[in-house]
Amino acid sequence: MELDQRAPWVSAGEIPGFPFDDFEQMRAAVKYGSFNIGVDPLAASEWADASQRGAGRYLISGLSILLVLAALAAVAGAVFFGNYWLLLAIPIQVASFYLSHPSSPFRKAATVAGALSVYAVLDLLLRRMPAAALLVAYGGLTFAAVRIAAFLSNSAFRKALLSDERLFLTAYASRACTLRNKETGAVHGYTRD
Repeated sequence: MELDQRAPWVSAGEIPGFPFDDFEQMRAAVKYGSFNIGVDPLAASEWADASQRGAGRYLISGLSILLVLAALAAVAGAVFFGNYWLLLAIPIQVASFYLSHPSSPFRKAATVAGALSVYAVLDLLLRRMPAAALLVAYGGLTFAAVRIAAFLSNSAFRKALLSDERLFLTAYASRACTLRNKETGAVHGYTRD
């Protein structure tokens, strides 16, 4: 989702049906906790990749590198130990990556599976099944890395949206963010007529 299109408004108060008179009122409501900003995970990820600086960016890059190194370690371990079951780690990582993404239709089931993977690894180790435990750990590691990266991207994007009205207007017009009234549950988003 590209955020380079221009918003059709100069200020938040010009948005039809917007629940606030201006950007500062919206910021105050979010800070107070009566409203929150929902973000599109793909847009947040793209924004973070293009704009985020500092420790968050390095942590997200480090998590990506960790997953690649883990896949290479699985291949090396399969060849070195002659246990070719370890090659299943790569499709497990791919499936876990897809299912763990916050916009995945299976995200709730993936959350349960990710949490249960810790128990499953310990259980398989106690049953003296280290290869199976390692494969489950690959799924759990991938789940955790994807969720941490998404959390960091989404949080940084929300923070940026609250600090820059122009970015907020562009993201709102691009449908990359919405506002939700926590009390009523009403969601405010831009709809083109």
